[in-house]
Amino acid sequence: MCLVSVSELQVVLGGRTVLDGVSLKVNAGETVAVIGPNGAGKTTLLRVLLGLLPYRGRVQVLGKPPERLTPADRRLIGYVPQALEFDRTMPMLTRELLWAILGERARQRTQLLQVLEAVDATHLLDKPLRTLSGGELQRVIIAAALALQPKLLLLDEPATGIDAGVRVQFYELIEQLRVEQQVGTLMVSHDLSVVSRYATRVVCIHHRLVCAGSPQEVLQMPLLDELYGHPVGVYRHTHD
Repeated sequence: MCLVSVSELQVVLGGRTVLDGVSLKVNAGETVAVIGPNGAGKTTLLRVLLGLLPYRGRVQVLGKPPERLTPADRRLIGYVPQALEFDRTMPMLTRELLWAILGERARQRTQLLQVLEAVDATHLLDKPLRTLSGGELQRVIIAAALALQPKLLLLDEPATGIDAGVRVQFYELIEQLRVEQQVGTLMVSHDLSVVSRYATRVVCIHHRLVCAGSPQEVLQMPLLDELYGHPVGVYRHTHD
């Protein structure tokens, strides 16, 4: 089943072409990594898929143009931004943020604890949001996205600020969802070791589609050194 289909995507913002001629697909049971240098248009791509930006070309998310997704459709999409922007002075607790995101899915305390347990964050349930570090807040957002039981995950550098142990736990959970529940994931990442270990396909963009293929194919291409402006090395980590 195709969850995301993008063909000849063009995005122009403020008179500047951010993306031009980008095509890609994400099928159920795939983890597709999007790589490229800073400012290449990776986050813009995700924002198009979420229906937040105008575009030209053909874009389908769950079989529909993103601007036609219904609230029911959107509940099948888990989105984790690189950083959640909000007023940190708001007098809101972690559990209240989860209530706002999850609604009836997690009204009971035991349900909320189960949500946070997936990212080792049960101790954050009753903390004010203003006291959370960036990494702790990111854990909460990840937990909420996974609790929606999505068919599609859109991840924008999701593990930013998270310590190494929880980061591995998160990516292992994504892999488990891919294998056992056929969840499809489109993941923006600068961590090429994560891409090498967990992606089933890799797409490299720099305002346009540069290359695509398996991690073994793409991460060995000499053009990546030129794109990133320095030699690119991939370090594979193994875990017992």
